[in-house]
Amino acid sequence: GALGSVLAVTAVGMPNDVYFKVGLITIIGLAAKNAILIVEFAKELWDQGHSLRDAALQAARLRFRPIVMTSLAFILGVVPLTLATGAGAASQRAIGTGVIGG
Repeated sequence: GALGSVLAVTAVGMPNDVYFKVGLITIIGLAAKNAILIVEFAKELWDQGHSLRDAALQAARLRFRPIVMTSLAFILGVVPLTLATGAGAASQRAIGTGVIGG
């Protein structure tokens, strides 16, 4: 998440500016949303009587595909920011590169 975002922006040679930080906050929000989905699903399974370990593993297994699909759709939606040209393109590229790296 955040480490991949920092590495991607550093590898491309972009500065750590406010636009990159907006992308970083977006990545942190997406990761938190995904974690909340897994924990919420695991809690339901735990309330149904599954052991904590089994509930966590089953929740991660069942939510993996929807989380990957959401993340891929989000990444593909940000590709135009990464490829931006013209006025304001530097800020758009910083956000896009940070989000795709994360």
